[in-house]
Amino acid sequence: MLQELTAVIAGLGNMVEALEALPEQTDSDQDGRGLLVQWHKLFQGQGSQEQGGPRPPELTQLLAGLQQHLARLRRYHQQSGRLQQVLNEQMLQAAQCLSRLPQVPARLQSLLPELETPDAGGLHHLGPLFECYQQSLELAMREARQQRQFRADLCQRLLQLIDELDYNGTSGEEISSIQQRLLRQPENTVLADLCLRLIELVIEGCRSERQHSTRFLARLNDSLEDMQSHFSASVIEGRNLASDRARDDRSLAGELKAMGESLGRADNSRLREEIAERVHSITQLLSHHEQLQEREQALLQRLNEVETRLHSMQHEAAEYRHRLTSQNQKLLIDHLTQIYNRTALNERLESEYRRWLRHGDPLAIVLLDIDHFKDINDNFGHLAGDKALRVIARTIRENLRETDFVARFGGEEFVVLMLNVDPGLVSRPLEQLRKKIESIPFRFKDERVTITISIGATLLQAGDSTTSAMERADQALYQAKHAGRNRLIID
Repeated sequence: MLQELTAVIAGLGNMVEALEALPEQTDSDQDGRGLLVQWHKLFQGQGSQEQGGPRPPELTQLLAGLQQHLARLRRYHQQSGRLQQVLNEQMLQAAQCLSRLPQVPARLQSLLPELETPDAGGLHHLGPLFECYQQSLELAMREARQQRQFRADLCQRLLQLIDELDYNGTSGEEISSIQQRLLRQPENTVLADLCLRLIELVIEGCRSERQHSTRFLARLNDSLEDMQSHFSASVIEGRNLASDRARDDRSLAGELKAMGESLGRADNSRLREEIAERVHSITQLLSHHEQLQEREQALLQRLNEVETRLHSMQHEAAEYRHRLTSQNQKLLIDHLTQIYNRTALNERLESEYRRWLRHGDPLAIVLLDIDHFKDINDNFGHLAGDKALRVIARTIRENLRETDFVARFGGEEFVVLMLNVDPGLVSRPLEQLRKKIESIPFRFKDERVTITISIGATLLQAGDSTTSAMERADQALYQAKHAGRNRLIID
């Protein structure tokens, strides 16, 4: 466009020069041609061949007007040139900025070499640049959505892991605080810090538990060593007592026998002396016997002390065993819903699967998913979502048999293992459960809300593994979701 404008200005400049070179005429009608003839000669390039009188006033006025317009066109041409240069530089900078964005369209790369040419003129590239800009924005927005979804999934996974932690004191309070922050899905940098802090808390908890166990085992080892020492000393002392008693008994028997023999063969005076000697010996034996009794009492006292310490150790070991059992049980319980968690489900599913292989008793796997649960969190907050999870978990547990195993699989999904169930009657309790949950009068922010569930179920079949059965139940749940939700599908 600027090249065409340059050509027009050049043409007008030639016209002005030609008009200035025309001879002046006294009569505008001379030779019968007038001003039109002069214009004709001008455009035919013959304006300089005529000589004559002064120019007519109209021609002079026209020439002045053309000169003014020509000057204005030249100024506009200069301004347009400067604007064109600035525009080219700005478009080049914009294109280079776009080229540094992730996932830049290939079309933009092909435009850069042309824009870097000084005489390229970038106006005809403006449209493609806008298209590339739009594509780049779409790619950036898609990537941002993917990042938000990834962050939401990561927060959900962390919340599930937190539910399996059972810490008390300051660690427990900090974990609860982190849980509340994760419900708000923080930014990536904050999320990374929270993950690191959770790792630190878990490591600190493991270190504290290990130290407690080490101290307990050290105390137990010391007590066992003391008991061994006391028992060894008691055994040795008991053997010595038994040996001394036996020796005293033999001595006493010998003295009595000797007294009898002396009585049989000695006279009275001699008898009195021997009896006196034997009485003295017996007196010494009795004194030694009393000492043995004292030693026995001391031994019994030590044995009583050992027994007391043994009872104390048994009590401490029982408390420690109860604590370990309680902690192990808590590791299998979902903190929010107070039903079994996924870890417990995996253990129980393997156990029931092996029992099914041995005996062939019917076993059903049921997957339940809360419909539009994300809308509850978005519209009423995560506390409302937590309340819904607790109520629905309790309803599932209360409306199925005691022998059925109920666990939270993750998020808003639950799993039920129906043991030794009649294959023809699987749908009846599940359909009743679906209707029961639909009838629960939930209220959030003074608004009546109906919550429904979709259910997918399957019975284990010959050749099944736990994985294939779970996949079949999940496919049934998928069908229930895509068939309109709030329904039961049994595969």
